[in-house]
Amino acid sequence: MAQLAFVGCVAGRMGRSKGGGKGGKVPAAASASSGDGRGFVAPPAVVGSLLGDAFRPSRKHAIEVEAVGPEAFVARGVLTPGECDAIRSAADARGYSHATSRGARYGEADRNHGRANYEDPSLANAIWERTGLADALVPILGPLGRDSSPTGLNPAVRVYRYAIGEVFGAHYDDANRVAGGGNTEFTFLLYLTGNVVGGETVFYRDALLAHDDAKETFRVAPEAGKVLVFRHGARCPPHASLAVERGTKVVLRSDVVYTRR
Repeated sequence: MAQLAFVGCVAGRMGRSKGGGKGGKVPAAASASSGDGRGFVAPPAVVGSLLGDAFRPSRKHAIEVEAVGPEAFVARGVLTPGECDAIRSAADARGYSHATSRGARYGEADRNHGRANYEDPSLANAIWERTGLADALVPILGPLGRDSSPTGLNPAVRVYRYAIGEVFGAHYDDANRVAGGGNTEFTFLLYLTGNVVGGETVFYRDALLAHDDAKETFRVAPEAGKVLVFRHGARCPPHASLAVERGTKVVLRSDVVYTRR
């Protein structure tokens, strides 16, 4: 199956981009435009640190983790609205490149949105440790095998920006080795905006790759400060980002890294 590489050690194995259930299909990619709220004109994306040590979120003492699907979990209130705005504003100021693909004809998911890539271990550590998320999430995710446990987030941080009509069609996320040791085992999504209509992250059964009308299993709506983690690699479920109908969806993408004790 065709592959589309991501900067920051993640690859997406692409399948059909049509989905169904509870609100519609993943549409074909639509070109962005400027001046009407649909597109975003910005300088080219910058690879490097986004916020670094300047991002110092408060510690949250009551983060609750909820199972939303098989090996998929949501944690709410990880960041405050102001903390979300700090990351989003920094990313908007740096700008985004346009993430696209050749489409389902070539075995690639429809893709049309803004993307920026950063190497920011300080930001990754602040989200994982300073917020208290690790204390809430590590007992839920647990070890894999006898000697591999979650130890942090991949410092390869990506920020995705979805304007009206923009999508990332159904695909898989691959697992990867991280420089310095460790393997990624879970996709990590931190929603930075709320008040969005559409833009849900939707999950499907494996039959997605064989049939146009795939069965939806569950979906997660954008909510500022909410984290979604789900298993990737060989156990990754097909998933997609549905089209935004109103507002702008911005999400920080990383991975939960496991290392051997």
